[in-house]
Amino acid sequence: MLRGTHIIGGELYYDCLGNNQYKITLKVYRDCLNGQAPFDNPANITVWNGNGGFVQNISISFPGSANVPFIAGNPCFQAPATVCVEEAVYTTIVTLPASSSGYVLAYQRCCRNNTIVNLVSPQSTGATYTETIPPSGPNVCNNSPRFNNFPPIALCIGDNLVFDHSATDPDGDSLVYELCATYAGGSPSDPMPIPTSPPPFDEIIFQNPYSIINPIASNPPISINPQTGVLNVSPTQLGQYVVGVCVKEYRNGVLIGTHRRDFQFNVVNCSVNVNAEILLPQSLNPLAENLFLSCGEFTVNFSNVGSSSIGNLSYLWNFGDPNTTNDVSNLPSPTYTYSDTGTFTVELILNPGYFCSDTDKVTIILRPDLDVDFAVPPGQCIDGNLFNLTATGNWTSGANLSWNFGLNATPSGSNQSNASVSFNSPGFHPVTFKAEDLFCKDSITKNLLIYGHPSITVNIPDFGCEPFTTSFGVVVDEAYNQMVYQWDLGNGTSSNVASPTVTYNTGVYSISLLAYATTGCQDTFNYNWPNYLHVYPVPQAGFHVQPEEQSIFYPFFQFFDESSDGVSCWLYFGNGDSTDACTTPYEYNEAGIYTVMQIVINEFGCPDTAIHQVIVTPEFTFFIPNTFTINDDGLNETFRGYGIGIGRLEFRIYDRWGKVIFFTEDPLEAWNGRHMNNGPKVPPDIYVYAFDVWDVFGLLHRYRGKVLLKRDGEKKQ
Repeated sequence: MLRGTHIIGGELYYDCLGNNQYKITLKVYRDCLNGQAPFDNPANITVWNGNGGFVQNISISFPGSANVPFIAGNPCFQAPATVCVEEAVYTTIVTLPASSSGYVLAYQRCCRNNTIVNLVSPQSTGATYTETIPPSGPNVCNNSPRFNNFPPIALCIGDNLVFDHSATDPDGDSLVYELCATYAGGSPSDPMPIPTSPPPFDEIIFQNPYSIINPIASNPPISINPQTGVLNVSPTQLGQYVVGVCVKEYRNGVLIGTHRRDFQFNVVNCSVNVNAEILLPQSLNPLAENLFLSCGEFTVNFSNVGSSSIGNLSYLWNFGDPNTTNDVSNLPSPTYTYSDTGTFTVELILNPGYFCSDTDKVTIILRPDLDVDFAVPPGQCIDGNLFNLTATGNWTSGANLSWNFGLNATPSGSNQSNASVSFNSPGFHPVTFKAEDLFCKDSITKNLLIYGHPSITVNIPDFGCEPFTTSFGVVVDEAYNQMVYQWDLGNGTSSNVASPTVTYNTGVYSISLLAYATTGCQDTFNYNWPNYLHVYPVPQAGFHVQPEEQSIFYPFFQFFDESSDGVSCWLYFGNGDSTDACTTPYEYNEAGIYTVMQIVINEFGCPDTAIHQVIVTPEFTFFIPNTFTINDDGLNETFRGYGIGIGRLEFRIYDRWGKVIFFTEDPLEAWNGRHMNNGPKVPPDIYVYAFDVWDVFGLLHRYRGKVLLKRDGEKKQ
């Protein structure tokens, strides 16, 4: 087994489970940074009877370990990088029969750190963690006390540690605390004796001037309260020190056991860097060093920006409010709301009551918001406009006031709270009022409205053809005024929109418009157009054609005019040709579907249109043989349909049971007598064919029938 130089403390305690069973707990603490040996796996605990006789060895597997966190008793300090402690907690359950002499449990381990300053030969001194089970009878089941907290893994020079080293006894027995001797155990040659040496155990030997009650350099000397277990120590010298604390267990005034903890204090130089610096929000205006102004904002957010501060900081804020005693906080970044205006001194103390404490103070002046405002008068017409404005706010007689009316105003500005202004152009004019008073600033911008003179341009057509639908071309510049429109449209209807849409039948119409502004300049417009709009009738277009469908081999058509009330007529044949003779023959050169349009115009220039459709069909034929013979003579070896004018085709072959054995959409693909043309040969028989053929106009032609398949003299394959 490797020699260990890492054991820095531990304790052993038990719980009585009844029926002579005990749960044994061993806590072992190891230096992470110094030492070579790991935790024992397994750990050995030897059980001796009260007379020193061997009972048994208990082997407990290693349960794993965890780092013990550094908890500074002083917020001035942070965890030193040179100290690291691991804890392993071994547990097991054993059966120990009732004994009139009781039992002694022991775990021994070598060795301690050779840098310990208060022991003689620390590198050769091991440790014994022991616990005594008092004599028991059938109705006695005792539980040992156990300490509640583990001491800090490091102490800082200049710090005073007040540590709660109290214990808990599950039975409620009386506990008394004292500094006590701890035990040696194990050696470099036998680091974990199995079994351990029998009781009584050898005490550790202190190096002069250290002792059981003075195990560490401290001013005042280390002490522990016998009733509460509170430990006080103020280390004055760097180094590592072994300390023992015992808690004596009394029942009915009789001592029944002593629980002992062995631990190592590491005294180090701790880093101290505390910087109090109050940070205020940007909404507070800096007036001078540590002097700030808030205008209208009585809730202030505070924080500390001492970026170089380290350690576990504590805070004490005093917001300087004389109206209350609740103007304090211990939060890092508190928020405080003042009840009134005034001048307040805010103080931050970091780590109050400690030697590393630091203080910062700032003064803030809280003033009410200037709350500037002015009322906006109703808009005015540009003719002779003049606005009288009055600003309001919470400023004093020494405040600086200013109006800004803009470049189109007379005057362009003013430095009085009351001002008059006029504008030389219509529209919305931004007006800004500003106030500055004792470093507080506020401003407000509102728009004043100047109405211009509206203008209207009207364009009404003077003729149209029935039914004549038109939207009057009205262009309006309302110049920010609200306009009303009253149209008499002359056909018994009216409208109140600026540019109405209306439909007229044949006739002559008188139209009028009354428009006026209800705000601002309130101009009025009155228009009349008597007998102005003439709406004329339209002719009646019409024609017919004979025939409506012809073959491309005889594509001749005769068009007959049936229109009325027209003075001119045109035919458009749908292929780019046209004629002004509406009764005429016409010959097409290509097959197709043609839309023929007739346009008739009367004496007033009003048109009418009629449309007919004619069809020039291509020649379409389709031939289907009724038999084919597969005999390898190169003649009539396949089966398909033939024709002209084919646009699309679907070709199927069915056997006598109705199953499709061949299908194609290729007009040139024939059936070769095989299943799907690439499968096995089908036997000679009568088969059903189905052709669905669409011509170039998309018309469907269906052909159904039977074909005889012969295989006379076919060569074998």
